Amino acid sequence: MRSQCALANGLEILGDRWTLLIVRDLMFTNRCEFSHFMQSGEGISSNILADRLERLVEHGVISKQPHPGHGKKYIYRLTDVGLKLAPTVIEFSLWAAENIEGAFVPPSLVELMQGGREKLLGLIYQRQTLIHLDL
Repeated sequence: MRSQCALANGLEILGDRWTLLIVRDLMFTNRCEFSHFMQSGEGISSNILADRLERLVEHGVISKQPHPGHGKKYIYRLTDVGLKLAPTVIEFSLWAAENIEGAFVPPSLVELMQGGREKLLGLIYQRQTLIHLDL
């Protein structure tokens, strides 16, 4: 029997090492193509990346659309469901920066996270809107 616990169900989708890193990249960087994610410093393998991207699409966290300039490539974007993860990603990043030795968040981002959470969320949402208009 499957648990009805919201946390357990959320972790089934997001609860491995790679999934939130993909969400992070979509949220805070210009990475939006398969090859971009492969260049991320964490060193994800191509088969795991393909699996996690498909899982995120399947659960409505990200969208997958044909790249307008390259027939065989796709563009991945956060959906409204994915954007709702922004507060979680922010808080988890702050927690790690404060409690795990060697964990790094750029000071300017920490300042935004701590002092202007609503402003940062607004910037994230605005950035996603601009990305949608660009492509």
